[in-house]
Amino acid sequence: MHDETDEDGNGGAAQGGAGATGQSAGATPGRGHSSRPEPEEAAARGADRASGRAGAGPAGGEPAGKAPGAGAPVTRGRRILVQVIVWGTTVLAVLAIFAIWANRQLLNPDNWGNTSTRLLQNPAIREATANYLTAQLYANVDVEKEIKDKLPTQIQPLAGPLSGALHSLATEVTQRALASPRVQEVWREANRAADKSFVTIVNGGTGAIAVTHGEVSLDLASILANITSQLGLPDVSSKLPASVAKLKILRSEQIKLVQEGGKALKGLSLLLTILVPVLYALAILLATGFRRRTLMWVGIAAIAAGLIVFLGRNILISQVTDSLVKTESVRPAAQAALTIATEMLSEIAGAFIVIGVPLIAAAWFAGPARLATRARAAIAPFLREQPGWTYGIVAGIMLLIFIWQPIPATGKPAGIIVFLALAFFGTYLLRRQTDAEFPANPDAYRGAH
Repeated sequence: MHDETDEDGNGGAAQGGAGATGQSAGATPGRGHSSRPEPEEAAARGADRASGRAGAGPAGGEPAGKAPGAGAPVTRGRRILVQVIVWGTTVLAVLAIFAIWANRQLLNPDNWGNTSTRLLQNPAIREATANYLTAQLYANVDVEKEIKDKLPTQIQPLAGPLSGALHSLATEVTQRALASPRVQEVWREANRAADKSFVTIVNGGTGAIAVTHGEVSLDLASILANITSQLGLPDVSSKLPASVAKLKILRSEQIKLVQEGGKALKGLSLLLTILVPVLYALAILLATGFRRRTLMWVGIAAIAAGLIVFLGRNILISQVTDSLVKTESVRPAAQAALTIATEMLSEIAGAFIVIGVPLIAAAWFAGPARLATRARAAIAPFLREQPGWTYGIVAGIMLLIFIWQPIPATGKPAGIIVFLALAFFGTYLLRRQTDAEFPANPDAYRGAH
């Protein structure tokens, strides 16, 4: 039984000795190895034995059926190198997940605005926000005096009790207002504008940002005027203190640091997005003689990277909540805020797991397991005789995946092209392997045994 074709261009050798490979290689492990040979090594040895039985080729030539280079030993050093690349790349993959998340969360105004809206839609956060706003109102405005001035002299003593009763009413009214879709849309636009201003600083521009005397300030008065006009409320922006109307964000010595940090984040995200898949592909390319096993390592490594990030996210939420929140009543809101803010981190980590699972499944299906071998034998005639339908079915399955979009990359043009290419290339390798294991001429297949 043969579990995989020789992936180094020795297809002829694999086809010539595919049947003998499983029996001869499975019975006697190669010297110097503690386990049985990898399928590609076994295929090469099986090809040599089949060629020996068939007799040598033309005088002075290679034995019939033997491809040049087939049977070259797999060195221990090469195995170690491939594993170092795979697991070293996994460390970079974890860093890539965090870098991509930070880049998409901080430097994408649309994502920032949507996340801010989800924060306001959370009941615990909405309750904490309403409590805070009401507390700030009572801390900065003498509500009792304001009520007393509006009441007739005879009932002015009731100003105190009315002020206390209005505190609860104000909190309830604020919560209802924050739950309003209209307020949430204004909130989203305000946060989107704020993040757009931050991105403007990172890119070295100004735009809506004011830069005077080496300081960056945000014009909150204009933002408040825009909000109140959309809500149909009176414009109170002119009543803001000067220190609040022009909110200082950064000093001159901090501007360059923010710009360099933002640009470094974007560059790191792009670099790791390219480098991680390239290094995994390099490991598979170098794994001459044990590519199927390496493909499985890559799948396991991708899943491990995703699980590490999931674990890190849970620890981050727990530790930050414990360190920042001292009031127990605020803990649910703080934990909800951190959970929502890191949702995209979970999505990216989940994408790595989603990618890792089919890689492991493909490596298993190409392997020596009895169920996998029987399945390959069952579909071999169809793959050989109906190539058009084969690729058409693969394209249909991929179309369903693109419609479903289990990960963000399956909905983007670059991701669609890459996944389609990988699916078709994997189908080509599967057809090549099954054609070598189960050729159209059964007598040739039995004769190899």
